[in-house]
Amino acid sequence: MPIHIKNLKLPEIEAFDFELLKNGLYGMIGRNGIGKSTFFSALSGESSISQGEIESGRVAYLPDVESFDGNLNCGDYFAILKPEEKENAEKYAKILGADKFGKKRIGKFSLGMKELFATVLSFSVDCEILIIDELFSGLDVAVKARVYKELAKVAKEKIVILTSHNLKEIEHFCDKTYLLSEHGVSEVTDFEVAAREIGYMDVFY
Repeated sequence: MPIHIKNLKLPEIEAFDFELLKNGLYGMIGRNGIGKSTFFSALSGESSISQGEIESGRVAYLPDVESFDGNLNCGDYFAILKPEEKENAEKYAKILGADKFGKKRIGKFSLGMKELFATVLSFSVDCEILIIDELFSGLDVAVKARVYKELAKVAKEKIVILTSHNLKEIEHFCDKTYLLSEHGVSEVTDFEVAAREIGYMDVFY
């Protein structure tokens, strides 16, 4: 199901309209503090909005990899999934290498392990819209390559919104990228200009 947003007002952002009509991988960038997480929480229904309308399908959004119970392991989380979701999770765990630490308590995970586990869960859940918010920063290059390969397949089946501070990855992998600013959402046509606007010029260009 597409995303239709009309006259949405967020704390730091003017009221805006926005829509995504077909499956694909879409980048969402913006300066720190502009309200990307607030926008995603509103889109997922985790937070209420004071103005505007949001129409969308089922949204999956994991705002924080530190929210997992450190006393549990991957299998404990897989066990509470629906049968098809569990099957997907086990499949992605093998493909991405998360099965290597599947029996280890999450409290003993490194950041990269937590991000990979969260990625496996995100790819597996039954949803029509998947939001991936800064989820790959702790992954090594080889694992990240496998993740993006699988992400391309996932994006054929649903709308995926990806945000990252690595603009090169966003530019390379996303079908389209949008800039969230004080004025709303606009499509990025020049990444160098966008990088300067959000303060990443020296790091990425």
